[in-house]
Amino acid sequence: MNKVRSVMTAFLASVVILSVYGWRWTAILPSPKLEAARTVLVLGSLISLAAIALIWKEKPRSAA
Repeated sequence: MNKVRSVMTAFLASVVILSVYGWRWTAILPSPKLEAARTVLVLGSLISLAAIALIWKEKPRSAA
């Protein structure tokens, strides 16, 4: 179970890392697009971090 959690966490962490790079990349956009793009990036990062917390908070069920 921990291997699955680790793979899922790695994927979600990569989403957060790409959002950070996306934040810097959006600096070249005009103002309305900048605000919209950064809003989406922040929401994606927050959702990914929340998912990571839920993945590791959940206790595995017994296979009985």
